[in-house]
Amino acid sequence: MNHSSITTEFVPCDLCGSTEQDLLFSKIDPITQHEFHVVECRCGMAFVNPMPTEQSLPLLYPADYLKDKHGMDSLYRRMGKLLPEAQGGALLDLGCGRGDFIHYAASQGWNVEGVDLMGWEMPHPVPIRVGNFLDMDLEESRYDVITAWALLEHVRTPSAFFEKVGRLLSRRGRFIFVVPNFSAPGMRRSCTEDIPRHLWLFTPKAVRAYLARNRMVPRAIIHDDAIYTSYPFGLLRHFFLALMGRETRCSRFENRAVALLRNRQIKGNARWWLREVFKNLGPLDIMVDAADLLVGELVSEWSKLVGNYGTMTVIATLESDGRG
Repeated sequence: MNHSSITTEFVPCDLCGSTEQDLLFSKIDPITQHEFHVVECRCGMAFVNPMPTEQSLPLLYPADYLKDKHGMDSLYRRMGKLLPEAQGGALLDLGCGRGDFIHYAASQGWNVEGVDLMGWEMPHPVPIRVGNFLDMDLEESRYDVITAWALLEHVRTPSAFFEKVGRLLSRRGRFIFVVPNFSAPGMRRSCTEDIPRHLWLFTPKAVRAYLARNRMVPRAIIHDDAIYTSYPFGLLRHFFLALMGRETRCSRFENRAVALLRNRQIKGNARWWLREVFKNLGPLDIMVDAADLLVGELVSEWSKLVGNYGTMTVIATLESDGRG
């Protein structure tokens, strides 16, 4: 994959259209070796700017990006608990990857479809369209459920996705999605987000604004780790560096042990990961990172208690669905 072909461009905020933004931090992506900058808009949205162009998006993803994202039946069961009773309903999954979730949903009685920008290995006999969702000709008011499990932060124009979802939902349909919550404790001062694959970092306020703009309302915004976990690692180094002046480069304060994972889960990779840690890091860094892991865990647990977790699971419906 030719990462030198990645191009970027300055973009306005997708939510409010403003071009006035403040630099939060810069990060060298370990996959592409490019440096990317994360800015914050006055409306509270944070995003990568300059942003990779539409043509460059596939170049951000290594061939093994989904390596650890299959064989997670317990996760799919937890996702399934958020769905209404199937009764032969139509379900569309945005960013479906290999189709693992819709394969599970089909086993529960759903009439499933999936879409994904890229053509991954597809081991299941489920219908998946590959290409840009925004260009696809899909029947309006057809789908009883549309899901986007950690997808909206990856697209260049979330507003266009919200708009199209609003047109595709049936009258009593549900839009169920998971996005990062940048307003959670510690997340603004952490470099754990998968930049630049995560292009947009949301807040509860931003989610409500996107939904309201497209005639949808949130029936629930769930702040827990039932679907995906979130830890604000890097806070310990950031605290000490802040005492010496503003620091915006993640390479200075990120948790270096966590960074070695490079999008992999610890589960199934723990032995490999520990070898990498002891091979690449010195004793002081290992001790600092271990203390930082504890701090991140504690802040993460606190964020659940106060109802402001680092990922949000949102269940939304059309305003006119007649529910109370």
